[in-house]
Amino acid sequence: MNEKKGQELTEDLASGMPCSKRETVENMLEQLCHWRKNSCPLSSSRLCEKFQLSRRECTYYLKKMLEYGYIFPLANADEIQLTSFGIARGEELGYRHETFKQFLQLAGVKPEDAEEDACRIEHVAGEKTVESICQFINSGVPSERILHHSDLRFRYEPGTYEMGMGIYEMERLCPRKLAQEYFWYKEWITLEISKEKSTCKLIRKEESQSEKLWYMDRDAGWLQAEEKECTICIPAQAFEFIICPSDPIIEGELLIAFVKEGDLPVEKACRELNVHIS
Repeated sequence: MNEKKGQELTEDLASGMPCSKRETVENMLEQLCHWRKNSCPLSSSRLCEKFQLSRRECTYYLKKMLEYGYIFPLANADEIQLTSFGIARGEELGYRHETFKQFLQLAGVKPEDAEEDACRIEHVAGEKTVESICQFINSGVPSERILHHSDLRFRYEPGTYEMGMGIYEMERLCPRKLAQEYFWYKEWITLEISKEKSTCKLIRKEESQSEKLWYMDRDAGWLQAEEKECTICIPAQAFEFIICPSDPIIEGELLIAFVKEGDLPVEKACRELNVHIS
């Protein structure tokens, strides 16, 4: 067997190896927790579509999740409610997934391949391995890296942090030009880290315009940001973060749009939100 055919066979074996039933249950739980964080509905029909399952297959895995104590008994045929144990277990799986995804990208694996492979590794690696790799990522990495869909709870202790920010026009990136919407907000963003989530908060000035802020989520597409009393809340994992060990500042970027109530984002309404965490 020549080298090329051997490599192709190895790749086919890796990609074709089926997930165990436990892996599938845990992947479904992790997805439910991700939807919960983004205030998306939790339903068996969405799981069927996401994991390409038949209704019968999905019912089997939901029964397993109920057996493990991850979910409450279904109130109806579709709606799913996570238990506190299910949320905690889903968060742990998310942490493991994020750790291995970052580690694989550091080794030169393409983001899309790292995402897929992390889904397999997270289920079998021991706790000590996860802790060691996490410590290496946080302190022993010699080069710049990009974090996609990263929950900052895995990097910062619970608390409140201040970030500088800029909102830039998409047509003028070199040099960048501040968009008029930048002046609608205070120049500092608050990063709030809690045990359950990490959130970036923009403070709207009283005299600012009334357009609604939307942001681009890598999985869900355009989502309208939550707003409470002039405070705009955006999940930290929506940002793309750039980290360099030689520089204590972390830079994050996010595609946003400002649209009138009832409208959807269009290209001309798009802006780049840039934040700096020191």
